[in-house]
Amino acid sequence: MSANPFIRAAARTAAEVDRLSDLFATHLRRVLRDLERKLDPLIREASEGNRTAIVRAAQAARTRKELREALTASGYAQLAETAYGPRLDGLVARVLATRRLAKASGELARGVEGKLAALRALAQQDLLHLGDATAYELWQATVRGVFASRDSRDIVADLVDILDATEPQIRTLYDTSLSIYTRQVEALQASEDEGARFAFMGPVDGKTRPFCLEHVGKVYTREEIDALDNGQLDNVFLTGGGYNCRHTWMEVSRFSELDGDGRIPEVQDQLDELDEAA
Repeated sequence: MSANPFIRAAARTAAEVDRLSDLFATHLRRVLRDLERKLDPLIREASEGNRTAIVRAAQAARTRKELREALTASGYAQLAETAYGPRLDGLVARVLATRRLAKASGELARGVEGKLAALRALAQQDLLHLGDATAYELWQATVRGVFASRDSRDIVADLVDILDATEPQIRTLYDTSLSIYTRQVEALQASEDEGARFAFMGPVDGKTRPFCLEHVGKVYTREEIDALDNGQLDNVFLTGGGYNCRHTWMEVSRFSELDGDGRIPEVQDQLDELDEAA
């Protein structure tokens, strides 16, 4: 007798989840090894008293430790062990134990588990429709932007050397990828309640495009957001207003005061000021 179709479907789903999980681990291992190579000279510069390197090394070392713990907690224990070289463990431990470094670093990385989950989700989709190879390079750059203390200009310069596009085009793709990542973090923390509502929040200025001007400060349900079209990219909940969008969806409690257009009054005041200045 053939297996129950529901059991077969569940088995196929489980196999696909395992495939994507393994693919994510493979991609992340390469990025982590790259970060290990970059952390080594950074820590050595810090040990020589370079103040900039001191701050960056403390941040990177703390993030390294927290990410390793998060990988283990997320079921990637083998990746946590194989992607990190034991040669750096002693140096990292000394960096984190130095009070001067800890004080100089200020507020260090927080919420690594959420960052990891968001990046894992992004590894499984190509929201910018770039194709597998380009999407992978951009994903790696986003991981470096999130977990490594590298200047975005250096990351964009690396991408220009790899991808067939101009520097402004690469900058747009990278900035958009980081914005999508930020919205992915919010999405993973959002309530699954059908009645949950989200405000489209962000800057109101001369750079704000028509779609964002139309929706900024307004409050929608998830179903209403999914029905929106920014004219550029699918999945408005993650892509917002499209390329270079600086806005994000923030879950909010029910507002007792919204204007006639369903907009937060304070945001409407900013829009009125922008109109007056035009």
